[in-house]
Amino acid sequence: MAKISEKEIAHILQQSLDLVLVIDPSDRSLLFVNEHGAAWLGMGVDELLSKGPFTFLPELTDAELEGILENLQYLDQGEGMTLVTPVRRSLGTDHDFEFRMQLLDYEGRSYVVANGRDIAERVAVTDKVHNLLADAQIESRQDKTTHLYQRDAFLQVFRELLDQVGPNGLRLTLVAIDMKNLHEINEQFGQSIGDRVLKNMGSLLQHCAGRDDICARFSGRKLCILLPNKGQQDGLLLADKISKALSKVKYSEFPTLRIHSSVAVAELPEPGEPELLLDKVISRMRELKNKEVAHEIHRFGLVSLQLP
Repeated sequence: MAKISEKEIAHILQQSLDLVLVIDPSDRSLLFVNEHGAAWLGMGVDELLSKGPFTFLPELTDAELEGILENLQYLDQGEGMTLVTPVRRSLGTDHDFEFRMQLLDYEGRSYVVANGRDIAERVAVTDKVHNLLADAQIESRQDKTTHLYQRDAFLQVFRELLDQVGPNGLRLTLVAIDMKNLHEINEQFGQSIGDRVLKNMGSLLQHCAGRDDICARFSGRKLCILLPNKGQQDGLLLADKISKALSKVKYSEFPTLRIHSSVAVAELPEPGEPELLLDKVISRMRELKNKEVAHEIHRFGLVSLQLP
């Protein structure tokens, strides 16, 4: 088998026309930036390495990057995460970049490779679901902790989608997640750690969910995902993916901290009132919740407001 040296690897990375970064996940320091990327930023490679990634990533905080890097550790091998954030040049306006981030191990050491591409001109979204999101101006009404859609914005889109549900219309599935020990986490480790757990949970859901799925924080510890044009089986696959990811989440400074979850999957066969449907699903989750089980999934089938 042919082998390749570190020098050759660096040379290959240098040829990329994207902005290529290698980050140390232990302290978030910048270990490598390709020459083309540095030239685009208008700075020297040595200057960038000495100052670190926050020099040119103005809206990314150290805590946010730490949460992203933590989540990367619990993904299956070969998986990665996508981060969209403004990139600042030394001269000129900020540009939105999409970074594909992946955790790699080499000779017993971990590295995060981030490959970024300028997406200043965003691709126009024309499908029905994303038009609804734009109409509702969801982007301006995010939950500040999880960065998911907040309750009112979520309900507005939920109502519009439900109006289209029916035998000859839209298929719609709801996944509801109860972080059932969040109160205990807040009591034992403090509110700031609870908020950090919530922020990481938001990142995890966004990674697990599909492109058209709609993630929201419905209440304090309850999160929801709507799956347009998807059925129960799709919801169960997503619920299993979330549960497996949560079972791997650990915090090195808090070895005993674990997130416990109860996940419900329900397909909605007909139009209805979103809050009443959610109340029905959440009530059934409460009845079935088992405190002895760390991660549980409940399949509710078709959930309707019609009398049986």
